[in-house]
Order: sequence, then C-alpha cells, then structure tokens
Amino acid sequence: GSPLPNHFPGAMDAGDGLTAEQLRARIEEQRALQATLTAQGEDALREIGEAEERQRLRRQLDVEETRSSHLGAVLYSRQRRRRSIDRDEAGALPSEESTFAKPKPQPTPGALAKTTTSYASNVVKRDFVWEVSGLSWLEQQLAQEGRECTSSDIFHVHPNDSDSKYVLVYSPRGASLLHADANVCDESSDWDIYKFRDFLFFDENLRGTLALVRGADSFGTNLCYR
Repeated sequence: GSPLPNHFPGAMDAGDGLTAEQLRARIEEQRALQATLTAQGEDALREIGEAEERQRLRRQLDVEETRSSHLGAVLYSRQRRRRSIDRDEAGALPSEESTFAKPKPQPTPGALAKTTTSYASNVVKRDFVWEVSGLSWLEQQLAQEGRECTSSDIFHVHPNDSDSKYVLVYSPRGASLLHADANVCDESSDWDIYKFRDFLFFDENLRGTLALVRGADSFGTNLCYR
C-alpha cells in the first residue's frame, strides 16, 4: 500500500498561509504569553509560601492560646486554694472549727446505716499496645533530638469522648516527661507541639520512666501513672 499522507485533507498547520512577517508576530505573541505565564507561576509559588507561613503561624497561635488557657486555669486554682487557706478550710494548720477538724458523728448504738457510692458505672475499657523497637539506639536518638523521652501515638479510650485522650511516655533514664520540645521553633516541632498541646502542661520537674498521660481537660493535664 501507499504511505499515509502527513495531513488529512483540509488540515492546516497553525502557521500555514501566513507571511514571514505574520509568523514573526505570532512568535512574539507566544513569547510574550510565556513570559506572562512564567511571572504568574512565580506569583503563585510565592503565594503558596505565604499560605504555608500563615498556616504555621495559626498552629503556633493555637499553641500559645492553649498555654494561656492553662496558665489561667492554674492561676484560678491557686487563688481558690489561697482563699480556702485564708478561711482555714485547707492548708497545713486548719482551725479546730473547720470542717476538716470536726470529729465524725458517732453512729447510734444498734442502728444500721448503709450507703453505696458506685464508681464503676459507665466504665469504658480499651487495650492499647505500644511497642518501642531499637531500644539500644533510643538514648542516642533522643540526645540528637534534644529530648529525654519518647511517646506513643495519641489514643482515645472512647472515640466519642474528647476527654479520654491519652499518650504513653517513656524516658529510659527516668528523666523529664515533656515529650515535645516547646523551645524549638522549626515547622516540624511546631506541629508536634500543636499535636500534643493537650499533654504538655504539667509540672516539668516531674520525672519518671514510663508514664500514662491524660490530655488536658477542665482540670488540666494529668499524669495518671508513673
């Protein structure tokens, strides 16, 4: 058979039928379009960087607002305790008239009184296994990261209970249990701080090897077990 034609009948290249001057003009148009698209692409790239910076700052603001909220809760708790001490309702030396110093009423002989308070209702249980591999390298890795402990992923005992968030923390030398370095300000650390923001606010002087930490609620962050 004969070779296929390069063009279908009636097909025409973009520049067919144009004079040399018109072709040069078309070339300049395309070059001008390319310059415009290149500039717009650079603007879009710059805008992406600005959007990422705004996102990073939003996460940092979340961290600072959480810290401020925690400090406010601590202040309120200390002020309330101070008032209780001033009223001799608490403290090391309450008055003899305070409720803490009053003797318990003695039951009437022969009378039987009973009351039951149950704390076992609506108890939710969940098994969580955290495996740490490469323990022989853990201390060296933590030293490189400027930390003294490592932590598990955050897990919920009940998926619908926002106050049931926990994390396990392990410090091989029984050192600090702060598992995200709030003093480092690179992007990854900011994300770690945001992710663990509900687990960072407890006494940083506390030490331990293995701890179960509950996320902050209205009572603050709680170290459940050490």
